[in-house]
Amino acid sequence: MSTGRPNWDDWGLGIALAVAERADCTRRKVGAVLLDKHNRVVSTGYNGYPSGSKGCLEGGCPRGQLTYDELPAYTEYSNCHALHAEENAALHAEPDRRRGGTMYITDKPCDNCMRLLKGLQLRRVVWPGGQEDL
Repeated sequence: MSTGRPNWDDWGLGIALAVAERADCTRRKVGAVLLDKHNRVVSTGYNGYPSGSKGCLEGGCPRGQLTYDELPAYTEYSNCHALHAEENAALHAEPDRRRGGTMYITDKPCDNCMRLLKGLQLRRVVWPGGQEDL
C-alpha cells in the first residue's frame, strides 16, 4: 500500500527546488538544503551575490549579462562572483548539526563545491539523477 509520502531523498530535492526559486542569477537557478542525520532542515542556500551586494538580477554580474550563445553553460566562471547554493547553505549551517548530514542540490556540484562538501563532514550529497557518499 502506497501512502503517497515521498522518501527522504525526494523530499530533500523538493525543498532544494523550492529554494532555487530565490536564486539571484539570470542564467541558472540552483538551490540546496542541508538535512541533519535525523532528516531535519539545518540550512538552505541558493546561488547569488553576497547579501548587500548588487546581484545578478540587478546587473551586477558580468557573466549574467551574456547570452548562452556568447558564453555556453558550464564554461569559464571567472567572471561570476556569486556564491554557489552549496556555499550559502554551508555558511548558515551549525557545525554540530551538519556532521553526518545530507545535502540536496538541484544540480550536480562543481568540483570546488564537492571539495567544500567533503570538508563539512557530511554523509552524502544528492542531486537529481546522482549522489555521492562522502
